[in-house]
Amino acid sequence: MTRLFEWLETRLDEGGWVRRLYLIAATVMAWKFALWAMAFGETSPRTGSDVAMIIGAIGVPLSAVTGFAFQNYLASRK
Repeated sequence: MTRLFEWLETRLDEGGWVRRLYLIAATVMAWKFALWAMAFGETSPRTGSDVAMIIGAIGVPLSAVTGFAFQNYLASRK
């Protein structure tokens, strides 16, 4: 199984497809999160601090993943 994944990674990543797909997926997730956060903030019956904590609890890990994707992609382009 490990050999299969190594083979797939070397074959697909020669052109950087895996890195590009990961970057695109992270960017789309961040965009969808921004849309969700705006809608959630407008329609939530909770107080402002509760809404901020909920959005932050979801947004911080997503920001870390998106940051990793961008750093990894830029480092691989050097």
